Amino acid sequence: MMSCVKFTVERIPLLCLAMVVIVSSIFGTFAAENHQPFALRGYYLTFMRMPVMGLPDWKAAVDCFAEDQGNVLILWMAGGFRSSKYPITWKYNEEHANVRADFARELIDYAHIKKIRVLLGFTPFGYDGVNRLPLEKPELKARKSDGSPVDRFGIHSWGWNLCPAQPESQQFMREYIHEMVSDFYPNADGLLIESSDYAICNCAQCGPKYYDHEFAFVREVSDELWKANPNALILVYPHYFTGKKVPGLDAVGTTQRFDPHWGLFFTPHSAHFDSDLIKQARCSIYSTDAPALGTPQRIADGARAALSHGVNGYVSSFEAFSYVPTEPEGGEPWIVGKRMRPFGLDPEKEGKMPYGSLLPRIQRFAFREFSQDPLLGFDQFKTRLGEHFFGSRSTTNAVNDLLELQRISNFDRDWYWPSPLLDPTFFAQHAIRLHWSGEKLADHSRNLQRLGEIQDSYAASIDSSKREMGRYSKSIVDRWNSRTPLGLLK
Repeated sequence: MMSCVKFTVERIPLLCLAMVVIVSSIFGTFAAENHQPFALRGYYLTFMRMPVMGLPDWKAAVDCFAEDQGNVLILWMAGGFRSSKYPITWKYNEEHANVRADFARELIDYAHIKKIRVLLGFTPFGYDGVNRLPLEKPELKARKSDGSPVDRFGIHSWGWNLCPAQPESQQFMREYIHEMVSDFYPNADGLLIESSDYAICNCAQCGPKYYDHEFAFVREVSDELWKANPNALILVYPHYFTGKKVPGLDAVGTTQRFDPHWGLFFTPHSAHFDSDLIKQARCSIYSTDAPALGTPQRIADGARAALSHGVNGYVSSFEAFSYVPTEPEGGEPWIVGKRMRPFGLDPEKEGKMPYGSLLPRIQRFAFREFSQDPLLGFDQFKTRLGEHFFGSRSTTNAVNDLLELQRISNFDRDWYWPSPLLDPTFFAQHAIRLHWSGEKLADHSRNLQRLGEIQDSYAASIDSSKREMGRYSKSIVDRWNSRTPLGLLK
């Protein structure tokens, strides 16, 4: 065969040509139907916003991720560890199990046993922990174009972005991240340096030079980590290199020199694919919110988008917030003072480690399958889903009902709440605040009716997964029946 390919088609012996056609056909079909897994695959978790989980719960979560054949875990750590030098960064988060009794180093070691690399996440000059510093140093607040301070903002950790042109801001970031990486978690495998997606500084020193100032810190912290650990994986955003408009912000990136030692991190909302950079990078990762907020079909769509743009990693958000909001996050006053419910579960009971529950398991299975084979057909996925959950008792109806259950649980979901249908009291407040239309109410009414049908179909099943479908549906329907007839939404 090797000698045959040296000749033109006209000179290839007929038998050799037939062999080429057969082999090409076999391997072409194999490549189309069984694409190689992404080299990097796993989940992005905001560790600092999940305060109720202790070490045993996190180890159980890692067990789940290993079952999903993940090999990367991003733990957004800023604001979630007990900094000695800057206590202001964690005071808002004192209830967090890792702040109370630091265990994340042991968790990272455990992830390594499961052959999962752990990257520590943070945002330069903003977001959790970091945005609390202006409570003590108000002069470091980022500025609007008119010179006034940027608005207070946050998710759980409320505060202000810092001005990166200020030497004291740079010193704080260097010392805070050095402490996190060198003093607390030197066994971590690298960093995700996540550029802000909601605000930058527009003071006289920053303005169009903002990303140059941010990059100065990124370059310095990268060099320091690589000096200590040459194999450390550091993921950065494309804003520092493309000179293009930054998605979601009234800002333009800079054109610093790209170091191929970096990996790249892309998202649909704030960091779009860049083919030239992807070709240069050590690795590149695409991240979506589909596991947390979407459906298996959206997980499949994300995997195919990653594949089509040539990235070799798919590491997506699988948030399970369990903190108590002190502000009307998402514009919703009703949630203030009420603990977040990950995937609609009670985070101090059955939802404390939520990833083993029915609905997250559906998303985990989808992520496992599509991160292994992005070109897997959805009908084939449904067949595998049925075998995974129901074994020999799988039916088309059961698989469709399982997917419906998952869709309904995430219908109108936000980062701050599962589907409003899961909580009738919240539903009423939310619908009134947003002036929901009759059509919107009708959508939820149909979803509630569908849950009633799933309850009736599976409540008495001998199959454990089907029985869990029935129990879950019943728990929601009962919440409505205890308050008002199902017809309320019609």
